[in-house]
Amino acid sequence: MPKKVIIIGASSGIGSELAKVFSEKGFEVGITARRLDYLQQLAKQLPGKCYVAQMDVAAYEDARHVLQELIAEMGGVDIVVLNAAIGESKPTWQKEMETVHINAAGFTALANFAYQYFAEKGGGHIVGVSSIAALRGSRMATVYSATKAYISSYMQGLRYHAASKKNGITITDIRPGFVATPMTEKNKGMFWVATSRKAAEQIVSAIQQKRKVAYITKRWAVIALLYKLLPDWVFRRV
Repeated sequence: MPKKVIIIGASSGIGSELAKVFSEKGFEVGITARRLDYLQQLAKQLPGKCYVAQMDVAAYEDARHVLQELIAEMGGVDIVVLNAAIGESKPTWQKEMETVHINAAGFTALANFAYQYFAEKGGGHIVGVSSIAALRGSRMATVYSATKAYISSYMQGLRYHAASKKNGITITDIRPGFVATPMTEKNKGMFWVATSRKAAEQIVSAIQQKRKVAYITKRWAVIALLYKLLPDWVFRRV
């Protein structure tokens, strides 16, 4: 029986490439996003079986219901990847709250649902896509960095909880560096920029290895170390 994965936030960028890589590896794939037309186009490109569901992560209760229905339609799932996120370098108050609703609150609603589902099932794998930005506050993307830090901390706590319950649930925190996606195309000064395809391949590999934390691409582990070691007076000028 083929393994099954659901990717939340699959309409473009890393999410859509993850769907392609998983499908090429023989997985049945469920994809969700707000933009139904993008999902339908993506589904046509996948070589394997694909399930499509429109979802607005910011509408928490509705999103949980959509996830429940998608799991039922697929006859169960083995992996849930929480990839939906937005980010603005200079957001308005309204944009900041939208970022919180999607990146933090929406993430929590779906991570909680996935955890309860896998706890009842007796095992499974939850993957949260945070960011290298989760490691320190950012003067350029304050709310984005803060919400990604929330995701990393939540995933760590969930991992400890799963370990204490011995319920067979694996938790993986994916921390990408700079990846060429529609969300980052306006960013200036990016370096070590990976294609979405390369990032997706490394993410799938990390998931299959059941890594606790994975930097994408791997060289970003070096930057992560520097982020942690740099004194505040130096980092705030970066």
